[in-house]
This record gives sequence, C-alpha cells and structure tokens, in this order.
Amino acid sequence: MTSSTNTRKRRRGRSGPTITAVAELAGVSAMTVSNVLNNRPVVQPATREAVLKAVKTLNYTPNSAARALASAATLRIGLIHHGAESALLSAILVGTLRAVSRLGAQLVMDTYDSADPIAGVERFLKMDLDGLLLPPPLCEMVSAAGLPERYDTKMIALAPGGELPNMDCVRIDDEQATYEITRILLEKGHRRIGLVTLPGALVAVSRLRGYLRALGEFGIAPDMNLVWEARPTFDAGLELAERVLVEDRDATAVLAGNDDMAAAFVNVALRQNLSIPDDISIIGFDDSPIAVKIWPSLTTVRQPLAQIAEQATDRLVDALRNPNSANQISAKAIYVDFEVIERLSVGTARS
Repeated sequence: MTSSTNTRKRRRGRSGPTITAVAELAGVSAMTVSNVLNNRPVVQPATREAVLKAVKTLNYTPNSAARALASAATLRIGLIHHGAESALLSAILVGTLRAVSRLGAQLVMDTYDSADPIAGVERFLKMDLDGLLLPPPLCEMVSAAGLPERYDTKMIALAPGGELPNMDCVRIDDEQATYEITRILLEKGHRRIGLVTLPGALVAVSRLRGYLRALGEFGIAPDMNLVWEARPTFDAGLELAERVLVEDRDATAVLAGNDDMAAAFVNVALRQNLSIPDDISIIGFDDSPIAVKIWPSLTTVRQPLAQIAEQATDRLVDALRNPNSANQISAKAIYVDFEVIERLSVGTARS
C-alpha cells in the first residue's frame, strides 16, 4: 500500500459529520440543509430551526469551497412559458441556458395554459423551485395577481412592458424605442401612422406614450382611429391587416406589435397589390428570425431577448445566494439597450 493511499485513508478517517448526517437528524433533505446554510428565504421557520439544531448537535462545519459549489449545483431555476411562443422562447432559452451553464444551476421548464395562466404558475411553484423566470406577458399577470407576495420563491420578470412594483425585471425602454421608430417615419414624411398595441399588456401603455410623444414633437394631433389592438400572433395580424388595409386604408405606415404581426401586414399588403415601402411602410418589433425571411425584409426594433434572459438569470441567482444584500431591498428594473434595425420595409411617404 502506497503512502498516498495511507494519506487518503487518514483524511477520510478524520472527516467530520456530513451534510447527509445533518439532513437525517433534522428529518429533511440535503437540499433543505443547503438552503438553510445559505440563508435562502424558501425554508419554513420550524424547518430552519430543526436544521440549525442538528448542525449544532453534530458540530457540523461545512467546507467553504464545497459549500459554494453545492450551493450553485442545487439551485433550481424555473422557466415557465406558453408552448406556442416559439420565437420568443428560443431567444429566451439561449440566454437562460448560457447563464445556468456558467453558474452551475439547474433549469426546470414547464408550460402554462393560456386559459388559466395563474393556476399554471402556482402549480409550477410547488415543484421545489429556488427561483422563477417569467416571460412576457405572463410576468405582468403574475405581478398583478400578487403572487410574489404570496410565495417565498424569488421571481424575476423578462421584458415586461413597464416596471413592476413587486418583482425585479430586465427590460428595454419600450416607450423610447417606439418614440424613435415613430420619428423615423415622421422624418420620412409620414403623417398617418398606424400603431398596433397589445391587449391587456403594460407594453401597450409604454409604446403609446412613445408614439404620442413623437407625434407631439412634430405638431401632429393624434388620431386614435389609427391606434389598433390585436394579440401578438400572425393570425391576429392577418385579421387586423385585412380590416385596416383592405376595407378602408387610411395609414401610410404601420408600427406592428411584433415581427409576426408585421409579416402579416406585409402578406396582406402584397395581396392587395400595394408596394412596400412605396405605398405603405411597415415596422416590426423584436428582430425575430422572420424579419429577414420575408420580402421585403423588415425594419424593426431589436429587443435582445437572449441578453435579457441571461442578465435576469444572473440577477436571480445572485438574489438567491445573497438574500440579505442591499440590492434585494426593493423591486428593481434593469434596462438593456435596444437597437433600431433599418431594412427595406420603410420608405419616404408619397406626397
């Protein structure tokens, strides 16, 4: 037997109680012990007391390096989404997976039913999650329903349309983005600009403010008949476009709620033998893959959803590891930069 083998055996012989022993004495899981030792707010007071009593009884002292590694490994980060939101989900997944891989955390995913999204979130919250990522517009619904106050699980919102009073969020400035794309159209001579807002979402309010601010700077009185509402899907965009472009076209330009809706407007305009951008200019939002797959390619606002998701995951993990940090005192909005991508779907208005 070599001396190195003897050394390893002596080290094992001198080792103290393990986290498993603490868990067995307290009657809980090793994950719960880890949550207590890392001061996470997900443990009930009685359970926390039992774990601390077991730690004291066994004189358990965790190795700091191993404790940090275990803390990262046991974090369970939830991401709940609507299955139909493929472009949105793909971008969010890229950023989330990048973050959890770097941080050593575990990603748990689930879907919710649009007929009762809050029930879906509450069911998901029962799956022993440490934290939860909420995409739009679900994050706004969860905030309004008061779930952050009712559950211990730390939640963070991805790209809401406005700041949320009870939840951290990572977002772009939708008002400023809409202001800038409205100005692009105004500077090209457009005066009859349609705006598509999203029903029941904070982003509708933010984008309307940006739109009205730009019109006001050009001295143009807003015509609310040019402010339309539709769900952010291609089919809903088709239905709206067929109404406002076919039945009684009054706009020379359209700001769509997202790129799918903008693509629907392009589809209907071309079927009506309207030239883009000569007869009508169309702007999307998000810079999703469809923006460059259609012709003409879309001018759009690039909302960096992958970056938003990665920063939100970083923020969430930091909040779980440092629950008593000054940064955790109140809900905080973190802004990331957007970019207006100018392509071929916008031109000068005909006089």
